[in-house]
Amino acid sequence: MSIARALGNAISGLTATARGTEAVAANLANASTPGYARRDLVVSAQTAGGNAGGVRVDGVTRAVNASVLSESRLAEAARAEAATRLDFATRIEDAIGIAGNTGSLGSALSDFQTALASAASRPDDEIRLTQVVDKAAALASRLNAVADEIQAARTAADQAIATDVARLNTSLARVADLNRKIAVMEADGSDPSSLYDQRQGIISEISKIVPVQEVTRAAGAVALFTAEGAVLLDGATPTELSFTAAGQVTAGRTAGTELSMLIQNGAELTQSQMRLYAGGSLAANFAIRDELAPAAQELLDDLALDLHDRLADPAVDATITSASAGLFTDGGTRAGAADKTGLAGRIRVNDAVVESAGGEAWRLRAGLGASTSGEVGDSSLLVAMSEALENAAAAAAGTGFSGKASLAERLASVESQMSTARVNAQSEATIRNSQADTITSRLTADGVDSDAEMQKLLQYEQAYAANARVIQAIQTMMDQILEI
Repeated sequence: MSIARALGNAISGLTATARGTEAVAANLANASTPGYARRDLVVSAQTAGGNAGGVRVDGVTRAVNASVLSESRLAEAARAEAATRLDFATRIEDAIGIAGNTGSLGSALSDFQTALASAASRPDDEIRLTQVVDKAAALASRLNAVADEIQAARTAADQAIATDVARLNTSLARVADLNRKIAVMEADGSDPSSLYDQRQGIISEISKIVPVQEVTRAAGAVALFTAEGAVLLDGATPTELSFTAAGQVTAGRTAGTELSMLIQNGAELTQSQMRLYAGGSLAANFAIRDELAPAAQELLDDLALDLHDRLADPAVDATITSASAGLFTDGGTRAGAADKTGLAGRIRVNDAVVESAGGEAWRLRAGLGASTSGEVGDSSLLVAMSEALENAAAAAAGTGFSGKASLAERLASVESQMSTARVNAQSEATIRNSQADTITSRLTADGVDSDAEMQKLLQYEQAYAANARVIQAIQTMMDQILEI
């Protein structure tokens, strides 16, 4: 081997070690950077005239396990969906409260029944009658508060949909832009690895909103589709998505008429077409707004109607008719099953017994429709009201209740259903978190291993030293030749 060839081989070795150490440094520096893929130096034997001639650097590759990455994105979408549903279920359960705890709906009902029993024992005591009115108002207020919380959750979900759609549009535009930049760098022969990392991170964020599948296209570009097949990006221009937020969502407002659905390329999707965007936080927020919250509202409205009907029965209070309002009213009028949607948010105590509204508390003793206070010792109406709440009555027509039960039992059923929904959501979230964590661990295992990178660094150090010694030996030989 000639001195010139030996020198060329050593220099190529130094060049390769320099590129290798750069890759190791980049790996260690970005070990925790989202979307970063491990860099591996690719080298091969360099040939010159059919003979070995040093090391050729073929390039730097990104180490990405495409199948695991795809699984990870789907798992993150499922995690985001489960977390969003769990947040809603927990919020509503907390609003209803745990029976017996101060501030809970069950505690408000119990206080009202206790006040009724106390007043029945001393119907002549105006203070006790006033306490019944106060506790009835507190019960109505708790129903109002829970209903308001449900509608607030719907409003928050509606706003979250708008936020998700805006983020989705921005992210898709960024992916399309990166596709163009990567194509240019690929054509120039430059290394677009950093742009690949950026794109991978953006797509991973998109997958939390809606699960995506990535398909490789020419010149390093990618196309994106939802897991159910909707096109998000395939070409230079991403799909245009839009959504019109409602501002304030109230009971009775339904999807597709009063509430916007997702709009794709100018056309509003139907309920059946929305399955194309199933999974992720976007689908979860639509489910909260259009399914979960309305179902919770309906349960609460059924309970409010049951409360109203028990105390608006002429068999309980002979001074009212079947068309008259009882102790509880629907905004001042008698409630009906046909208009019960949102009743829990509108239910109020009848002004006839509220002193601040010009009423008299003695009507709790004499009757809601009485014109005189009657016998001060007559407790029959108070006892009848108390029994009406405690008796196992048949479910009111138009409600989701079945069989016979007391009002407390109806409330316990509502509490149980809300608690069960939260427990199920918690279980689902736990499963999804476990699955996502497992897949993330697999993805991390294919990522940067600091110990392995340090071993590579030692190998590059040894290779550098060996090539440096060759150059040093050549220098010594050249010096000796020149001295001859």
